[in-house]
Amino acid sequence: MSDVTISIVSYCQKSLLDRCLSRIESLGLPETWRIFVVDNNSQDGSADMVAEKYPRVNLIRLKKNAGFGAGHNLAYAQTAGEFFFVLNPDVIVLPGSLEALVAALAERPDAAIVGPCLLNPDGSHQHSARRFYTWRTVLSRRLPIPGRKRVNAHHLMQDRDLKETSSVDWLLGAALGIRRSAFNGNALFDTRYRLYFEDVDACYFARKKGWDILFCPDSQMIHDHQRASAKTICSSAAIHHILSWIKFYIKTKTQRAMRKAHSI
Repeated sequence: MSDVTISIVSYCQKSLLDRCLSRIESLGLPETWRIFVVDNNSQDGSADMVAEKYPRVNLIRLKKNAGFGAGHNLAYAQTAGEFFFVLNPDVIVLPGSLEALVAALAERPDAAIVGPCLLNPDGSHQHSARRFYTWRTVLSRRLPIPGRKRVNAHHLMQDRDLKETSSVDWLLGAALGIRRSAFNGNALFDTRYRLYFEDVDACYFARKKGWDILFCPDSQMIHDHQRASAKTICSSAAIHHILSWIKFYIKTKTQRAMRKAHSI
């Protein structure tokens, strides 16, 4: 299949990016598949490393850190392939995993986004398929409130046995296969989120348009996930996470109000 793009947005992750690209290069993917790296003005030599070691990669050097969403949007706007893969530098792509995502999208024309089964470096399962946030989820993820364990388990879909391709609410943005025709224009992600919730937003509004979101366990990748936002309630990452949830909440409430007003 020729209409496939792989997009990686990186900021000061030279060693992880090198490992990610080296693994992709070793997979023997079709020459027609295009690979983009968007460097968010890294100061660790990441962009020079890509230019020197991976001439096949289309490198976009930015003069400032534009963020996750804006970075992927740049690659998205410069390509036209129907299938667009989003990858984080900290993902190790296992053999056959990208092809399995392509196959899932090809077999399910009603699916806008498909994600793999993400594994921790020790091989244990990451809960990358999740239910949408509620205010209880946000509080339970941050505070030791009563019922916290039950609420978090529900959010992480620990009550479902996802051994087959399944419809889910949303998927972690570390690795996603995206159908271009499910999204309008040249922008994929909403750039009002500087950190976190780009993936939640994309999945939520795709579902609102009638598209499905799929978790594909036949595709497996290793995700060297650090979860910076979960370390402390007062960390910068945690604050960004909460602010992004507030932006998402306001956006969804505003759009519901607009739809209601138009229906009157």
